[in-house]
Amino acid sequence: MKDNIEHDFISKLIDPDTLYHSAPCGYLSMLPDGTIIKINNTLLGWLGFSAEDVVNLKRLTDLLSNGGKLYYQVFYLPLLQLQDKVNEINFDIYRKDGSFFPALLNANLLRDAAGNALAVNVVLTDITDRKKYETELLNARYLAESEKNKFETVAAYIPEMIWTANPDGRITYINKRFVDNFNIVESATDWIYEFVHPDDYLSARRAWAEAIRRGTGFSLQLRLKNKDGEFEWYEIKATPYHGQDGRVVKWLGSCLNVHAHILELERRDDFISVASHELKTPITSLNLTLQLLGTGKAGLTDKQTKLIEQASRNAKKIHTLIDDLLNVKRLTVGQLALRIQKVNVKSMITNCVNPFLTTGKYDITVDADPLLVVNADEHRIEQVVVNFINNAIKYASGSPISVRAERSGEKIKVSVIDQGPGISGDKIPRLFERYYRADHSGKEYSGLGLGLYICAEIIQRHGGDIGVESQPGSGSTFWFRI
Repeated sequence: MKDNIEHDFISKLIDPDTLYHSAPCGYLSMLPDGTIIKINNTLLGWLGFSAEDVVNLKRLTDLLSNGGKLYYQVFYLPLLQLQDKVNEINFDIYRKDGSFFPALLNANLLRDAAGNALAVNVVLTDITDRKKYETELLNARYLAESEKNKFETVAAYIPEMIWTANPDGRITYINKRFVDNFNIVESATDWIYEFVHPDDYLSARRAWAEAIRRGTGFSLQLRLKNKDGEFEWYEIKATPYHGQDGRVVKWLGSCLNVHAHILELERRDDFISVASHELKTPITSLNLTLQLLGTGKAGLTDKQTKLIEQASRNAKKIHTLIDDLLNVKRLTVGQLALRIQKVNVKSMITNCVNPFLTTGKYDITVDADPLLVVNADEHRIEQVVVNFINNAIKYASGSPISVRAERSGEKIKVSVIDQGPGISGDKIPRLFERYYRADHSGKEYSGLGLGLYICAEIIQRHGGDIGVESQPGSGSTFWFRI
């Protein structure tokens, strides 16, 4: 009852004429010849006229530009007479002071029973703000197109091969150097898989799919067929560009011919492999001889005993280096076999740490759940952990070392954390490269630069990932997940 009383009160208070004149859009009615016979206050306010200035004195065309008048007479009015209504046509409407604003006109033609035109009702919508937004969008689009053209112009003539891809990994652009090197058309997409060596095809697709899924950087060496039909080694890299919401917007990539570098590494590996095999027999004999000498210490002086022990340590170092070299050869030809079994992670880490603790020289702690179990080659994973610990001891200058194991999603993460001087950011991307040796704070250390490379290969063979987090002065954390 109360609602009905309020409704009646509002209906009497706001009559239809009031609603007409205070509408948020402009209304006018005109005769078929365009003479305005009624206009609301909203439109009068936009125009700067009074009703006395307009009603029965002006036509709609008086409010239009010369071009607008022509368009109205030639196109708009005939179309209105043909179909009795025309919607959403843009005209510039001129005010009393000579300025104008953009508006959309919607018109309905009213007819009598005989079909004769009686009047036209027109609704005008001011689209000044809309035009402003459209202009801003057009300017932004023009700027984006301009920047894109600049990028493509520069990219077309630089000596490197450049490419881009959308967030799903579909290639959207390749530069002229790319086109010339592989003799392909610029509009080609997913062309690269046609040029991949059959032996590299599956690993390439899996690695790229994983990078897209994780939204992380991509780097892979594989063989591609060049324009001469010959397979050469290339290094494909891609960096994700993220939007404000953190999602990948685009991939920016490069392609570098590393064929000569790979062949040189293969020649070096072949030479080292042959040399290592030749050295292994005499080194084994030397170790046995030193062991025999060590067992007969009774007739030796203290100086002779120390010399034998020193020789034994050096012989073991040489034996370790030879094993590293042979492991590299096995890795490059895919002959490093894995013996997968259930491994208790804490027990495995403890076995790695105990030999260091027995010396009494190092402060190493273990933090691991005794129930953590993983399917892995225990010997190879121990090799990785020991390498991490050795590096921490070598570079961390006696600082405390922590070995931690924890669950990371469906994987197990093992970290070796030191409080040493840390590693500068420019060296981190190369730490796991073959033969790379980084000097820390100007210090040089012995080694072949193979330890971390072998670790990375072992973890990759387990289907895991490996990395390092470090900043100068804040220590380092070497980790892997399997």
